[in-house]
Amino acid sequence: MLTELVDYEYYKNLYGDSSIPESSFKKYAISASSKINLYTFNRINKDTLDDNIRNTTCELINLLFEQDQLIAKLNEPNSEKASETVGPHSVSYVNKSNLKFQRILNRDELNKACYQIIADHLLMTGLMYCGGRY
Repeated sequence: MLTELVDYEYYKNLYGDSSIPESSFKKYAISASSKINLYTFNRINKDTLDDNIRNTTCELINLLFEQDQLIAKLNEPNSEKASETVGPHSVSYVNKSNLKFQRILNRDELNKACYQIIADHLLMTGLMYCGGRY
């Protein structure tokens, strides 16, 4: 099992994104890799690691980082709560400075979003298959 499926050099140079500072990248790379390893039953190793898996990891890294950034903005003076749901707690915010609506996902929604990203890219690879032979 690999604990980091992608490094910052790949993220920046081959995936083509640099929205996450290098100093914060490792935390998100480990978290995203853990989620992928969970749904692929720890089947990814150096022999099976390819660009499809790396790109999936990068997409998850961005989602996790964006959610943390939204949570960090809760106390900023130019953010305003747009709506809040009480049962499975969910909060939506609008940034008054650019009127961009962004939503903080609750734990279940975030897990579903992560699973969907992984399934979209890796479902047909056989890595997510947990059943037996027919």
